[in-house]
Amino acid sequence: MQLSRAEAKTAWLAARGDEKKRACRRLLAFYDLPSRGHCELALSLLQEEGVEYDLEDVVEAVMDSKDREYILRILNIECQSCYGRFPMKKLQMLTSCQCVMCQGCFKMFFEFAVREKHVTEIVCQFCDSLDQSDPEQMDMHSSTLDTQLRDCLDPEVFDIYSKKLMEYTIMKDPKFLWCCHCSFGFIYEGNQLKIQCTSCHKSFCSQCKKPWEPQHQDLSCEMFLQWKRDNDPEWQKQGLVCFLQENGITCPSCGFQYALAKGGCMHFTCLQCKHQFCSGCNQPFHKALCKNVPCTINGLHAHHPRDCLFYMRDWKPDRLKELLQLSGVAFNTDPPADTENLDACSVMQQKEEGVQLLDQTCGNKTEPGQAGLCEKHYREYLVSLINDNSLDPATLYDGGELAAACARYSVVVQRGEGEEDYPYKARLLEKLKEVPLGENVARRK
Repeated sequence: MQLSRAEAKTAWLAARGDEKKRACRRLLAFYDLPSRGHCELALSLLQEEGVEYDLEDVVEAVMDSKDREYILRILNIECQSCYGRFPMKKLQMLTSCQCVMCQGCFKMFFEFAVREKHVTEIVCQFCDSLDQSDPEQMDMHSSTLDTQLRDCLDPEVFDIYSKKLMEYTIMKDPKFLWCCHCSFGFIYEGNQLKIQCTSCHKSFCSQCKKPWEPQHQDLSCEMFLQWKRDNDPEWQKQGLVCFLQENGITCPSCGFQYALAKGGCMHFTCLQCKHQFCSGCNQPFHKALCKNVPCTINGLHAHHPRDCLFYMRDWKPDRLKELLQLSGVAFNTDPPADTENLDACSVMQQKEEGVQLLDQTCGNKTEPGQAGLCEKHYREYLVSLINDNSLDPATLYDGGELAAACARYSVVVQRGEGEEDYPYKARLLEKLKEVPLGENVARRK
C-alpha cells in the first residue's frame, strides 16, 4: 500500500510506538530518505510547537543536512516585504544583493516595477547594493533578472520588460541619435551631417544635433555655431541666455540634449534613460560605495574634478574673471542690445515642483556688469569659458583650498625640514596640477 503525501503527513504525526515504526518505513520508501535517523529528525521538526511546516519542505531540508539548528533557520526565513516566514526554497532573491522576498511578493513587486518604472529602476526595493551608474553591474543585473522574471511573471508583463530592456540597449549604441525636434530616437548608419528624422521627417545635424539650417551645409559645427552668433538676430537678441541654452546639458549615457542651464543643483537625472550624473562634469552619481579608490562615501555622491562647476559655482564672478584674464580669455559683461526685461534672468533651468522636475525660466534678479544674467548663471557662463580653454582653477587656490584639493585627490608631498610655507605650497600646487582636469567636462571652442 502506498500513501499519498497528505496521508503520509497525517500518519507520520499521529504515529506512536509500532505504528510509528511502520509509518517511518513507509516514509523512508515514499520519500527515499537515507536513514531512519533522518525520519526521526523530520518527525521532531514536524512536532515543533507553535509552528506548522509543510512535510515536503521538512523532508527536503533533512535530505540536505542533519544539523537541526541549520534546518530551523532555513525553514524560518522572513520575507522582507510581507514579514511572513517561509522555507528557503519558497523565497527569491536578486543576484545583486541578499534581500529576500516570498514568491508572491516578488511577483507582485516586479509586476508593478515593470509596468511603472524605467528599466534601470527595476532593482531591489530594500537596498542600494547595486550601483546603477556602473554599466558592468547593470548589464549583469539585467541578464540575470531577465531569467528570473521570465519564470515568475505573466507572459504579457514579461514582454513589457523585454521591450524596455531592448529599447535601453539600443539607446547605448554609439550610432543611436535623438531627434532634436520630436525627441524620437533611432539608429543612424550613415555618415552625412544632414539627416532626417524617421518620425517627424524634420532634419538636424548628426554631429551637433542642432536643427538643420542651409548655412550649415559647407561649415563645420563650430563654424556654424559662430555664424549663428554673428548673424542670427534671435541669438544676438538673447545673448548669453542663448549661449547657455545652446551649450546646455547632454546626457553622457544616451546622448539626449537638454536646452537647459546647469543651474544651482548639479545632480541631474536624464528623463530618457534615468542616468544620474553631474551636469558640470558628466561624472556619474552613485548611491553607495563605488569603485573609485579611495571612496568612503556610503551615500549619494559623485567624484568631481577640480575644474567642475560643482567646485567653482561659489566663486565670486571677479575671481572667475581673474582666472580668465590671466590667460587672456575675453568675456562679456554687457547685456545684448535692445533687450527687454533685464530685471529678471530668462535662462531656462530645471526646477523641482513637489515630486516633479519642470523646465522653467530662472527669474532671479539680474546684476549690472553680468551680461543680462543673474549672478548664478553669470558664474556658469564664466566657468564654461574656463572649461572651454582648459584653465586650471588651482592657480588661484588659497592655502585651505589647496590642502582640501590635495586631500580629495590623494596628493601627498613630504614637507622638508624647516621648509617655509611658500616653497612647500608651490611644490604642493605643482604636484596637484599633475592630476588631470576633468576628462568628461564639456569643452567647446
